[in-house]
Amino acid sequence: MNESSDHSDWEQRLRAGLGEPPIPDFADWSSKHPEALAALIPALDKPAPHRGTSPNPPVRKTLMQPWKWLAASALIACGLLWFWPGGNLDRSAFAGTIPGVDEVQGISWTSTYYLRITSADGKRTWLRQEERRHAYRHPGLYRDTILDEAGTPRVVEITDARSGKMLRLDLVAKTAVLSPPVGRPDVRGPFAWVGDALRERLVGKTLPVKSVALKGQRNVDGHSANIVRAFISKGDDQGYARHDFLFDAESKQFVGLFFPNDGNFDPETAADRENPAEKEWSTMFPMAALEHQIVLNPKLELADFSIEPPAGYSFEKKPQPTLSEAEIIAYLGAAARFNDNQFPDSPFVAFDSEKFNAACLKEAASQTAAEQELIALHDQFKLREIFRSPVRQFVDDHAVENSFHYVGADVKVGEADRIVAWYKPRGGKSFRAIFGDLSVKEVSEKDLPLNLSN
Repeated sequence: MNESSDHSDWEQRLRAGLGEPPIPDFADWSSKHPEALAALIPALDKPAPHRGTSPNPPVRKTLMQPWKWLAASALIACGLLWFWPGGNLDRSAFAGTIPGVDEVQGISWTSTYYLRITSADGKRTWLRQEERRHAYRHPGLYRDTILDEAGTPRVVEITDARSGKMLRLDLVAKTAVLSPPVGRPDVRGPFAWVGDALRERLVGKTLPVKSVALKGQRNVDGHSANIVRAFISKGDDQGYARHDFLFDAESKQFVGLFFPNDGNFDPETAADRENPAEKEWSTMFPMAALEHQIVLNPKLELADFSIEPPAGYSFEKKPQPTLSEAEIIAYLGAAARFNDNQFPDSPFVAFDSEKFNAACLKEAASQTAAEQELIALHDQFKLREIFRSPVRQFVDDHAVENSFHYVGADVKVGEADRIVAWYKPRGGKSFRAIFGDLSVKEVSEKDLPLNLSN
C-alpha cells in the first residue's frame, strides 16, 4: 500500500468521483463557537460510542452511556412504499431487494454526531457537532475517517470483517495499530441489518423490532423526507431505541437515518442549540446521530482498504482485549456492593446507569468506597477497549456456548452457600460456580441447582 498521501488523496478522489454532497451547516456552527473547537478534541475518537475520551479539560467526569450507537444504516426503497391504516408499515412493503441494503458492492456515507456539553458549574449546556466519513467495499471492507475540527482527516480505521482485523492509522503521529475490530462489523455490508429489521423484525438475530410506522416528514440535506420510524430493542431488558429511516418524499429513496439517545431530542429545535460554548466543562453526553450523504457505488480503490501498515508509519499489533475470571468476579462484587450488597437482576446490566452517572459527577472525596471501586473498574475496562458488558465479553471469550447461567438476582454479598452463576470453561471438563461470597469452585453437573445443559 502506498503511503496515504494516499490518505489525503482519498478525500479528493472520492469527492471528485461523487461531486460535492449537500453539507450540513457545520462551518457556520464552527464560526459561531470557535472557543468550543479550540478547547475540545473530538470525543468520539473510538467507536463504541462512541465512547471516546475527552482531552484533559479542567473538570472531567466519566459518564456511563446507557444507549449504544448502532452501526450506520442506509435504506433505499424500491418503488412505492405501501402504508397501512394508522401509519403502521407491513413488512411486505420491503419484500423486494433494497438497494443500499442488500447485495451492496460499494457505498459511502457521513455520520454527524450531536453531543450535549454541560458547563463546569453544571448550570448551562450547549451542543457540539462532529462528523465522520465512511466507505464500504464488498466483501466486508470498511474505511472510517475521523476528522479534526477543521474537517481534515486525522485518523483512519480500516476494517476487514472477514479476517477480523482493524488497522488504525494516526495520520498526524504516523502510527499504525493492528487490532481486532471494535464490535462485529457485518460482512454483508454496513446496512444489511436494516433489511433484517424491516423484513424479519429482528436485528442481530436477538433484538426484536417493536414497531415500524410512518411519522411525518423532516428535512435532510435539503431533501424533504418521509420518516419511517422503528423501535428496536437495546437488549438486556433496556427497552427500545427509536430509529427514523428517512426517504426522499419524491423519489422514495433513502436519504438518511436519525437515531436519538433521548427519544425527544431534535437538533433543529433543541433549546440550547444556539447557546455559546465555554472553555471549561464538566460532562459530555451523546444526544443523537444522523447517517446521511449516502452515495451508492462510488469509485473506491482497493488499495484504500488495505490493512497493511503504510511506509513511514511506526507499527504495533494488539491482541484481542478480553477479561479473566478473576476480573469478572471482581466486577460482579463491585456491582453488588454498589447495589447495596445485592447482586444484580442481570449480570449484563449490572447496575443502574443513572445512579452510576450521579456517582461519577461527585467529587472524589464525596464518593463512597463502593462508588469509587465500580467507577475504577468501568474506566479500566473502557481503556482496554472493552465497550460492551464485561460479563458478556467474558462469556463469549471463555465459556462453552450456552453453558453460562446466572441465578443471583436475590443473593446478598457474603452468602457463601448461594450460587450466583456457573459456566463451563472452553476445554474444561467441569463446571465452575461463583458463590455469593465471591468464591469459585469446580462442581459437577449433578451439583448444579438446575439442569440447563443442551
